Amino acid sequence: MKFRYSMLALALSAGVAGWSSAATLQDVVAGNIEQNPEVQRALQNYAAVIQEIRQARAGYYPTLDATIGYGYEWTDKENGTQDTELDRREARLNLNQMIFDGFATGSEVKRQEARAASRASSLKDTAQRYTLEASRAYMEVLRREQLLTLAKESLYNHVTIYDQIKRRTESGMDSLASNQQADGRLALAEVNMLAAENNLRDARANYLRVVGQPAPENPEPFSAMELGLPANLEEAVARGLENQPVVGVAQFDVEAAVAQRDAAKSRMYPRLDFEVERRWDENIDGIEGDDEDLTAMLRLRYNLFNGGADKARIRQTEHQIGEAQAIQRDAQRQIRESIELAWNAHEILTRQMAHLERHVISSEETRDSYKKQFDIGQRSLLDLLDTENEVFSAKNQLAEARIDDQMAQLRILAGTGDLLEALNVPLPEVGDQPQQEMADSGQ
Repeated sequence: MKFRYSMLALALSAGVAGWSSAATLQDVVAGNIEQNPEVQRALQNYAAVIQEIRQARAGYYPTLDATIGYGYEWTDKENGTQDTELDRREARLNLNQMIFDGFATGSEVKRQEARAASRASSLKDTAQRYTLEASRAYMEVLRREQLLTLAKESLYNHVTIYDQIKRRTESGMDSLASNQQADGRLALAEVNMLAAENNLRDARANYLRVVGQPAPENPEPFSAMELGLPANLEEAVARGLENQPVVGVAQFDVEAAVAQRDAAKSRMYPRLDFEVERRWDENIDGIEGDDEDLTAMLRLRYNLFNGGADKARIRQTEHQIGEAQAIQRDAQRQIRESIELAWNAHEILTRQMAHLERHVISSEETRDSYKKQFDIGQRSLLDLLDTENEVFSAKNQLAEARIDDQMAQLRILAGTGDLLEALNVPLPEVGDQPQQEMADSGQ
């Protein structure tokens, strides 16, 4: 028993000394956000849509096409001349500049810019969700570390009580039943410590899955007191409805749907192009020799009937606008709900902690008084053990409430869209994105 007591004391002292080199929550999140698969997926999706903006803008520029051909030609003319067989050669250069396309190109550019802004908001939302999930994993490791420390402290105290009872029993001051009762409570304290150790291992395994790196051996305690929470619930909801990236995703999706409808309406207009063609042909239509020409034409094309497909396309896009608007309203409701739930948790936990702190102090004072009374025979062993368990339970509840309150505050900041800025976590960027396109996509 003395050996177990010494090993326990050594483990507790090593655990306390280990806090000197600790990892912070901000360092953990900022150092691993770019390696997160979901963040990388959102980043690559955003980068792909940036290229679609470039594709859409290409519609403003002329196209230049070259054609070269060589082959066999047989010609049969009705004027009685002999059939002609020639080696036909063709070389053509065609320049086409769109002048008016019913605003199709402009609408497509707006649609892709809205999609890029939506993907940028989605990237921030994904990064923020990762930050919140990584913070939760970090705080869970911190929680389990603290609960394991409390379980070791409880076991230490039970060992002390057991040794005291054992000496009293051997000297005839206490009965064998008291020794057996103390031994049973000691066994329960050991079970509690092992359960706390198992929970810590589970928390570390979850941390590895979320963050992608092993959890730090000594996570540094985190405080959300200086993160800049809104003054009240109303301000938090207002900030969330304005800044939350999910709101941006929904808003830009509506704008993309409107631009898609405008692009569909372009089919109701004629199209005007300026075309320049230069031909260098040889042996054409049964006539030997060169056949060259140069044309510069304004060509107007207007579809008169295509079975009603264009009107159906317009009606389809109008329904898609309605769908996007419904999603936007639902997103606003979810944001309001998540902020209110997090705010309520923070408010109640703050009030609870004042009472829990009083409970811990009162329980410790009661335990210390019972120890003195037990030593002079005024309290039973059961009373002493019960107070020890009450102290353990009170400290656990306080530690749980503190971690839960920190997480509630982080959830509030996630709901308002300010979590990345509050933790100074940089958002991953597209490496080759031009400045103009960053402005167009709302970055």
